[in-house]
Amino acid sequence: MPRYRLSGVRVRAPKAPDEALVARLLGLGPDAIADLTVVRRSLDARKRPDLVYEYAVELTLAGAPAAPPEPPLSLEPAPPPRAPELLLPPLERTARVAVVGTGPAGLFAALALADAGISLVVLERGDAAEERYRSVMRFWKSGDFDPESNVQFGEGGAGTFSDGKLTCGKRHDKIAVVLETLHRFGAPDTILYDGKPHIGTDRLVVVLRNIRRHLLDHGAEMRYRAKVVDVLRDGASGPLRALVLAGGEEIPCDAAIFALGHSARDTVERLHARGLAMSAKAFAMGVRIEHPQDEVDLIQYGRLASSCGVMPADYKMTAQTSGGRGVYTFCMCPGGEVIACSSEAGGVVTNGMSRYKRGSGFANAGLVVQTHPADFAAEEGPEVFRGVAFQRRVERAAFAAGGGTYAAPAIRVTDFLSGRAPRALPRGTYTPACVPSRLDAVYPAAYLEALAEALRFFDRKMRGFVSEEAVLIAPESRTSSPIRIERNEACESPSLPGLFPAGEGAGFAGGSSRPPSTACAWRAP
Repeated sequence: MPRYRLSGVRVRAPKAPDEALVARLLGLGPDAIADLTVVRRSLDARKRPDLVYEYAVELTLAGAPAAPPEPPLSLEPAPPPRAPELLLPPLERTARVAVVGTGPAGLFAALALADAGISLVVLERGDAAEERYRSVMRFWKSGDFDPESNVQFGEGGAGTFSDGKLTCGKRHDKIAVVLETLHRFGAPDTILYDGKPHIGTDRLVVVLRNIRRHLLDHGAEMRYRAKVVDVLRDGASGPLRALVLAGGEEIPCDAAIFALGHSARDTVERLHARGLAMSAKAFAMGVRIEHPQDEVDLIQYGRLASSCGVMPADYKMTAQTSGGRGVYTFCMCPGGEVIACSSEAGGVVTNGMSRYKRGSGFANAGLVVQTHPADFAAEEGPEVFRGVAFQRRVERAAFAAGGGTYAAPAIRVTDFLSGRAPRALPRGTYTPACVPSRLDAVYPAAYLEALAEALRFFDRKMRGFVSEEAVLIAPESRTSSPIRIERNEACESPSLPGLFPAGEGAGFAGGSSRPPSTACAWRAP
């Protein structure tokens, strides 16, 4: 029997369409529908409190409708099933390749190479996921900081401790492959059809373990606590021939994919010293804003928010200030936690994280301001690293403002906007602690003025966004890399043949799905 795709099926949340409903919509008997599968779901809250899910489903159809369904319904033949797609075709070449970093870009590059039969070593400066998780828990509970295995460094990269959103601002032909691969290794079914796919930190750890087993089964060598500190050429100006680890061990390789992430500052500085072409790029910095989740639900879903049975509400907003700076929300985590994610001793960094069920009772998002080159023109060091120097200065100022214990400086939004002294803070999620503090101890006045103007604008768009319970927690300083490691059309460094910069640390992609999709485009040696 033929298979069809029916789009535009609208069902009051939290219900889902079944065979009886679809048959009724098509004017057919209940036995005419079989093998119903959801292929797309998105929430429409524009007419709150009437919340509606819009579905696309695929089904096997006995017979045909007497007439085409009326809009917004659309019935078309289902596209043929896609065969499982390898990220690279099988290769016969006997190359030895190193992948440096096990974030999204590094892991997907490793999967592509291992499945293609390439001899592979994967080098990660931090720990495997299980031990890394224990290190992070110790840091959050006691402030016992490990500079090599933390929220930024270790198996899975910084995205392991995040919201686990799988979004991409631009369509990419490899995004479907990324989602299907994650699902194959244990991600929930919902990532294949939700309009805003989400895994969660707790599920990501399982996915990482399964990917590691697959790589080992396919002959990859996995090395942890293997920090790359230098690169060696073949001759004075030849191609890459080896990587050097901390401790002096050399790892021979014909090519290396450097998927370092945006926080491996020491390694990037060493590559710069070795002559790799780099340039400064735009980035943004700011704070985390945290609300009780029920406040955000009420704004987004209306008065029936607590009984509508849908996932916690999110938001996304942008503003252009009178001073010429863009301000936007970033990496919004419904039902999430604000977390400490330092990668250097003596610096405070924040981010947002959520588990699969998003059940913390709080919502947070980055609230960040575009930087201007003038903001860090006075910083010392090579020009390309002045953005990094500015980040570091802000993070150290936050550490001092929090009392030198990795506590984060924070202030109620209402106190921030009124200019009054910070009062005691409401209950929140950040550990080890938040300390009431004015933010002018952390950021220049231009940033605070931009934040204040944007907050008032956002409150006009989302009435109640400025509330007594909303808190600003500083700093959100690692939205993206301030540096781009240059590469040519083959994704190879023009300065060092055989070295392939990839992912967020190279300054070409951000988030959890764009880095692996860019890694999929790697050219085999």
